[in-house]
Amino acid sequence: MTARFALILFCLLPCLSTLAKDKPNIVFILADDMSYDSVAANNPASGPLQTPHIDKLVSQGMNFTDAHSGSAVCTPTRYGLLTGRYAWRTRLKRSVLWNWAPPLIEKERLTVAEMLQQQGYATGMVGKWHLGLDWYDKNGKIANDQLKITDASFRKGDAAKRVQETEQNIDFSQAITGGPTDNGFDSYFGVDVPNFPPYIWIANDRLQGLPTASKPKSMFGSAGPMLPGWKLEDILPTLGRKSVEWIHTQSKKDKPFFLYLSLTSPHTPIAPSKTFQGKSGVSHYADFVMETDWVVGQVLEALEQSGTADNTLVIFSCDNGTSAKANFKQLEQHGVDLHHHFKGHKAQIHEGGHRVPFIVRWPGKTQAGSHCDQTICLNDFMATTASLLDVTLPDNAAEDSTNILPLITGQQSSLPQRPLVINHDIQGKFAIRKGPWKLTGNKLFHLKNDPKETSDVAKQHPELVSELKKTLVRYQQQGHSRH
Repeated sequence: MTARFALILFCLLPCLSTLAKDKPNIVFILADDMSYDSVAANNPASGPLQTPHIDKLVSQGMNFTDAHSGSAVCTPTRYGLLTGRYAWRTRLKRSVLWNWAPPLIEKERLTVAEMLQQQGYATGMVGKWHLGLDWYDKNGKIANDQLKITDASFRKGDAAKRVQETEQNIDFSQAITGGPTDNGFDSYFGVDVPNFPPYIWIANDRLQGLPTASKPKSMFGSAGPMLPGWKLEDILPTLGRKSVEWIHTQSKKDKPFFLYLSLTSPHTPIAPSKTFQGKSGVSHYADFVMETDWVVGQVLEALEQSGTADNTLVIFSCDNGTSAKANFKQLEQHGVDLHHHFKGHKAQIHEGGHRVPFIVRWPGKTQAGSHCDQTICLNDFMATTASLLDVTLPDNAAEDSTNILPLITGQQSSLPQRPLVINHDIQGKFAIRKGPWKLTGNKLFHLKNDPKETSDVAKQHPELVSELKKTLVRYQQQGHSRH
C-alpha cells in the first residue's frame, strides 16, 4: 500500500463510518402460525392471552390492519418474504415442502438478504428455514435430488419409499447447501423445521453434532434421526438467546445489520419451556404464544441495551394464520376468541388463514401509535427495503413486491396504483383483493361490511367479478404482478 493510498483511505474511513450509520439496521421477526387476532392489541376478545411486548411495539410504531401472508401455509410465505415473488410461480403449486426436500429458492434468484449484503449489511438468520436443503451422501453426491415436490413420509407407496431411502443415504457429517448461507446470510443458527428430522441444531452449513438417536414416538413430529437428548422445549428460548447474542455482537461493529428471526412458535410442536408452562392459565398453546411474545421482548431489549434501537427498523409479522391445533373451542372456554375479527385458520383461503399482524417500528420515521388500513403483503418487504436504500431491482427479481415505504413513513396514506394482492391456500386455491373486495373462486365478499365472509355478493357485481378474474389470470400469465 502506498503512503498516498493509505492517506486517502484514512481520510475516507470517517466518511464510510458515517455512511454505514446512516443506513438503518433491519430486524424482521416472523412468528409461525399466529393470526391477526393473536395479538392482544388487535383483539379486545383475547382475554387472558396477553402479548405485552408486541403490544408495546404497536404503541411505538405503525400497525397495519390489512396485512397478508402470501400463502395460508409457511413454505410459500417464506419464499415470498425473502424473494418478493409468489411461490406458486415455482414448482410448489400447493402445500409445503416435506421431509428432506431440496431447495425451493432457485440458485440464480436474488433474495433480500443478498441485496442487503451487496449494500454493505451484515446479514444473520436465526430460526426456522423450511425452504429446502441439499443433503449429501458419503460420496459427496446430493442424496435428496430424486425426491418429488409432493413426497412425504406420511404418504403411501413410492413417495414414502423415496423419503425413507433418502434419509438412509444421508451422511450427516457432510456440509449442507442451498440453505441460508447460500441465499445471502452471513451466518445462520436454527432448525430446518421443528417437527421434521433431523432433530438437531444447524449452524451455518453444518449440523451441530450427529443425530445418532431416533425420535421417540412420544415426541411430536415425523419419525427420524435426532441428536441424543434433544428437547423441543429448548428450541424457542435458544432462538431468543442466539438472536440477542447476535445483536450485541453486531452492535460493536461499524456495519449496518439485518437480522431475520424466523420463530418456530406457536407452530406445533406446542412446546413452551418450563418457565412458561401454565403461565396463561388457559392452555399450553396460550402459554406458547406468551413465550413467543417474551422472545420478541428479549430482542427489543437487546436493541435498547446495545444502543441500536434508535437506528433500527423493526418489523413483526407472521407466516400465516393460527393453526387449528390451537384448539379454538378450548380457548373460547377460557375467554379467548381468536376468531373475533375473521373466520378460518391456517391453510384456508378465509381471512383467518392469511390475515396477519404487521407492525413496524422505526424511530423518527414511523409515527408512534399510528395505523394503516391499506392492503399489503409480506412479499412487499423486498421492494420496500430496496427503496429504503435507493436500490434499483433488476426486472427478474421481486416480481410480486410493492414498495410500501411511503406508508411506513406516513408520506402517503394509501397507494392507489399498487397491484392487487393475491392469496393462496394449502390446496392451491386463489383469492384476489381490490380495496374491500375479495374474490375467491366465484365468490365475492365485501370485507369492510362482511369481514367474516358470510355473504357472497358475486351476483350483484358481475362486472367486478369478471374484472378480478381477468386480473388474476393476467398476473399468472405475465410472470409478475408489479406495474
